[in-house]
Amino acid sequence: MPTDSLVLKRHFKAPPEKVFAAFADKALMQAWYGPEHATIPHCEVDARVGGRYRVEMHAASGAVHVVTGEFREIHPPERLVYTWGWLNGTGRGPETVVTLTFASKGGGTDLTLEQTGFLTEDARDRHNEGWTSSLNALDAALSGRLKPQTPQPTLLGDPRSTYVRSARMAFAEKGIACRLDVHPPHSPEILALNPFGKMPTYRCGDLSLYETSAIIRHVDETLPGPALMPADPAARARAEQWISVLNCYAYPSIVRNYVLQYVFPRGAEGQPDRATIEAALPEIRKILGALDRAVDARDFLVGDSLTIPDILMLPMLAYLKAMPEGREMMAAVPDLRRATDRLAERPSYVAATQAPAAS
Repeated sequence: MPTDSLVLKRHFKAPPEKVFAAFADKALMQAWYGPEHATIPHCEVDARVGGRYRVEMHAASGAVHVVTGEFREIHPPERLVYTWGWLNGTGRGPETVVTLTFASKGGGTDLTLEQTGFLTEDARDRHNEGWTSSLNALDAALSGRLKPQTPQPTLLGDPRSTYVRSARMAFAEKGIACRLDVHPPHSPEILALNPFGKMPTYRCGDLSLYETSAIIRHVDETLPGPALMPADPAARARAEQWISVLNCYAYPSIVRNYVLQYVFPRGAEGQPDRATIEAALPEIRKILGALDRAVDARDFLVGDSLTIPDILMLPMLAYLKAMPEGREMMAAVPDLRRATDRLAERPSYVAATQAPAAS
């Protein structure tokens, strides 16, 4: 067998129309696609010539692998051809081509799978193993034995929380599905994962984490998709600087001592505590000035692409803008206001502010 080619043949006790649909219909793909140990909580399928697909394979260990490609030929129920490429931290890996032929035989279907374009024997052999397991899963699904569900990445917290929104935004930037289970701080569910009772907390498989920066770093370093931290050491150090500033200075002043005084007023007669608010304003203006100078004419705090500091900053400043003095304070920092307006238009932030889907 040539190094760049893999050929597998299987017979399924189902008609060609049903087997063909299993490779082109989103709902059917989610029931079997990927190796036997993986499940597909999210996939996108545009089954037409030139249409694209994207499939997330989630393993019980918490590992996530994402494959994308484009449909080149669609001739139901005899032939299907599409490209195949794994996403990684720097983009998309080498592309191969998958050709499937479906032949009616004995009331069932003879499937021939050919995948070409491998650069190494190791890559070919790993796909051989993966496809063999995947076709076992397809055989089981066609017989009505669906895959057991593996744990999906899950955040626990309140969707209104700035830190919950930041964590959700990080998953959305990576393009990875993540469920949000709604729980208030210090609830039994939160305390089971974080002894300090703060949110969000995170669990997937055997892994659990708390502290938003730790969660987002894990997301960035273990999941495919665009990098959320700079590769250059100096730029990375600058990003770490702003992460610290936002966690240590910005959150207490902007959210705890200002925004929450309006959202949950605890002053006299149920009014906002003016003393706490007035004390916070000078520090907020100092923080905004520093952020404004960092952004300058760009749209981001560090470099020319979104990084973790932007993800932490945006939900805080979005709330600040909605408060009485916040509009005036943001007007005084035009570069920062422009940058945050642009950031707020990102699909990832829009998704992070939506109510979670019902389970």
